[in-house]
Amino acid sequence: MGIAAARADGVGTVALDGEARAAPLAEALETLAETDARAVLIEAPAGASLDDWPGERVRWLWRDFPLPAVFAFEGHAAGALAAFALGCDLRVCGERATIAIGALPDAPALERARTLLRLAPGEALPPEPLAAGEALARGLVSRTAPAGGALAAGRAAADAIAARGPVATRLAKEAVWRGLPQPLEQALRFETDLTLLLQTTKDRAEGVRAFLEKRPPRFTGE
Repeated sequence: MGIAAARADGVGTVALDGEARAAPLAEALETLAETDARAVLIEAPAGASLDDWPGERVRWLWRDFPLPAVFAFEGHAAGALAAFALGCDLRVCGERATIAIGALPDAPALERARTLLRLAPGEALPPEPLAAGEALARGLVSRTAPAGGALAAGRAAADAIAARGPVATRLAKEAVWRGLPQPLEQALRFETDLTLLLQTTKDRAEGVRAFLEKRPPRFTGE
């Protein structure tokens, strides 16, 4: 039981089995960030849990971890596992899964949950676990899959991200986390600045060539 990590076709995969521990999970993610992986998929089958995931790690995963992170889970996500899920960029769950956010461990996880749910100041978090459909409708998860299909759906999402230009996906992640707390006009201006920066990259030129030549692009991250 614990954590198994692998990398293939631009996607780093971290599989949680039973009760995983925070320290080796963070180490596995940090190691994958130093490879040529372009996205990370974290798989949590039914019965998986996490011993701890403190607030600074929620913030690190959301803001400072350079790769887009997809969390795919079945079963019930609560406590540290729910906090970890909130730090990821995309959350994919099976239609019978639930996620509990009424008793998150600390402020950064609570702040992230409130942001995703678009709660007004003073509005309380849902006290009961949310079923998959409600979590999707309220923005807490990004997509759902048939029961037992969350890991495959998460893999499809990670593969799609890895096929894109890595510079573009990293800037998109930055645009989201920096833009969310800003007024709309300021957030759009920041996104425009990042878009202009992206226009100077070799990957952007490769994307245009690939489109004109009607072939798949060969992005290098430059």
